[in-house]
Amino acid sequence: MENKQANVGLTYGLISGLASVIFSLLLYLGGVKWFVHPIAYAGFLIPVIIAILAGLRQKKLNDGYLDFAAALKVVFTTFVIGTVISTLFSYLLFNFIDVPFREALTQETAEKTQQMMQKFGASQEQIDKTTEDMMKGNNYSFGKQMLGTAFFCIFWFVISLIIAAIIKKKKPEFPTVAQ
Repeated sequence: MENKQANVGLTYGLISGLASVIFSLLLYLGGVKWFVHPIAYAGFLIPVIIAILAGLRQKKLNDGYLDFAAALKVVFTTFVIGTVISTLFSYLLFNFIDVPFREALTQETAEKTQQMMQKFGASQEQIDKTTEDMMKGNNYSFGKQMLGTAFFCIFWFVISLIIAAIIKKKKPEFPTVAQ
């Protein structure tokens, strides 16, 4: 059974990573505006849906039963593998494939941040400082991407706990006898 768990988590993690890469490519083809558009947030649903499917698949492989720990392991593995693949793709895209796109995305993100801060009544000094900080350096460097991956893994672990709690089904200790 342990081997089945690893295979389901790995398989669905690869699917999640591939789906996230395809979604990112579609955003990329749409241009910088699509990366900061609210539709980009739909990309968070991709790994969640695939992780749920992974947990349900594992449950099916276990004859309809899946304890909490096994569910958590499969779902979290799916999230981690998908996140690593997606992060590596983003790193390659923004640092090697299309650096000018990264710079345009940084500029667009800074403008959106300025607009949001103005809506919330931030002072011009705060807005200028935030914008200046955003424009410094590479926000998509390897170190920053890995830090982001670590934070995402913490976030995905919390989501994994919720999903595992929902899909778990403990096997009865004493099988019921049909009469």
